[in-house]
Amino acid sequence: MITAARNYLVFLRRCVRIAFVGDWRYYAWMGALTLVTLLGLNAYAKQLVHGLAITGMSDEVSWGVYIANFTFLVGVAAAAVMMVIPVYIYDNEELHDLVIFGELLAVAAILMCLAFVTVDLGRPDRFWHLIPGIGQMNFPKSMLSWDVLVLNGYLLLNIYICGYLLYCRYQKRKPAKWFYIPFVFLAIVWAISIHTVTAFLYVGLGGRPFWNASIVGPRFLASAFTAGPALIILALQVIRRVTASGPAAELQGGIDVGGRPGRPATLADFELLARELPEMADVSEADRRRALEGAAVLEAAPGEVLLRQGSASPYAFFVLRGRVVVKKQEGDLARITRTARPGDQFGEVSALHHTSREATAIAEEGSLVLRLPDTALQVLLETRAMHQIVHSRMTERLMITDRSLLILRGIVQVSMIINVFLLVCEVFKEFYSGTTHSASAKYLFVGLHGHHALVPWIWTAIAFNLIAMVILLLPLSRSLKWLDVACVLAIVGIWIEKGMGLVIPGFIPTPLGAIVDYLPSLNETLVCLGIWAFGLLTYTILLRMAVPILQGRLTKANEAQGDEPDAALPAASAH
Repeated sequence: MITAARNYLVFLRRCVRIAFVGDWRYYAWMGALTLVTLLGLNAYAKQLVHGLAITGMSDEVSWGVYIANFTFLVGVAAAAVMMVIPVYIYDNEELHDLVIFGELLAVAAILMCLAFVTVDLGRPDRFWHLIPGIGQMNFPKSMLSWDVLVLNGYLLLNIYICGYLLYCRYQKRKPAKWFYIPFVFLAIVWAISIHTVTAFLYVGLGGRPFWNASIVGPRFLASAFTAGPALIILALQVIRRVTASGPAAELQGGIDVGGRPGRPATLADFELLARELPEMADVSEADRRRALEGAAVLEAAPGEVLLRQGSASPYAFFVLRGRVVVKKQEGDLARITRTARPGDQFGEVSALHHTSREATAIAEEGSLVLRLPDTALQVLLETRAMHQIVHSRMTERLMITDRSLLILRGIVQVSMIINVFLLVCEVFKEFYSGTTHSASAKYLFVGLHGHHALVPWIWTAIAFNLIAMVILLLPLSRSLKWLDVACVLAIVGIWIEKGMGLVIPGFIPTPLGAIVDYLPSLNETLVCLGIWAFGLLTYTILLRMAVPILQGRLTKANEAQGDEPDAALPAASAH
């Protein structure tokens, strides 16, 4: 138990250290975010001193841009489930490597949600009333108490799942399904609940007819499953670009040694492999002798190529000594997808399935590599332990493919259609009936008694949503450039519609018939920018920790060497 705790603390220490390592781009990005975060913190300090009076909120409009951002970000956090469902229910391999990025985004989004709720409190020092057993949560009749439970519960679930999976990858061991799969399915239900409970906060306020509609819950989910995956698509493309190790041209050089005859492999080579790959000990001597047929041992100098992307050969490789980096060419960039150390294999996917090589493997230092033909590999896989370890490591790649982005595009496409349809239903309900309860909708869409502060905003949002929907429906959105345009339009449009377009009109007109326009103050805006910067800073740090682990650069195997191998990574692999 003590050893396990020590190992985990060493893991955390190394993750924290790597978060502060990078090149000038990384430091510039982190410095800018830190500066904006501090400006926001300074603005919040002024708010603490002077109270909410320095915001644009008032007795008439008591919720403003803080709650608007909170509502939007709850949807972003909930949208991580749209990556979890394809992976864990439909066993989608394309998104398997990317689901952690979505869950880490959910962690950052929930932290921002909690921050926006905190700054919206006039007396944040009284938050202890929300702690079960200490304060008076008025559970279960209070929807706010439900919101506290679902938000913090979802945060803990995602931290646990991401932390466990990354720690297992760090230790190069297969995660125990019973230890995290139940929590994954619980998180799916919990993700839907956090946005549903947020919707019920609005629907349950009987004095605000603008929110009293059962369609609000479905609209929240539709908008969440549009804006969230759209944001993930943009984030994944940024991650893919900044984790590049260099231009694609770097993969064209190097001497190919993977096809060399090499020296014939012996049983001693299998013994050497078994020292680093304990599962090899389960392979009988008879099977080892069968696997020796066609097997060879290659020596590769630094920079020499063992297999090249696009080529075809029936060989798989096991590293006996040294380190081999596997890089994939994507457009004009080369990106590290994994790092093979002693006991690790590479090239097994194309060897087993007789397909072209998906990436290029280059010796990063002087390496000794065992090369097996596919027939020999099949012999080893007859042993249950070897079959499990090889197939589990086949998924240990950092692959952000165009196809995976297009899968998310399909989710955004369907969700956007539903979102626009529900908006049309809501507009019909408000204007066709023509009752006095439609005053808030009239204020939002056409103005009311000369007040039309939100009219240009909501029509801009509708235009953005419609343009995004049309682009998504057309084949041109299969081009990542146009997909990015559609995603940006969808995110901005939904932020306006589900933020300011939902929160503010609910207070206008007041129960006494007064119309009070709301405009965020400069201090309020600075606080919002500070929280957004804090969220991006958090997500960047989480990525900086996760990416080297997923690439195989930060592992327990190189623990004794310190963080030097990982510090050599491009700092862009984090931001």
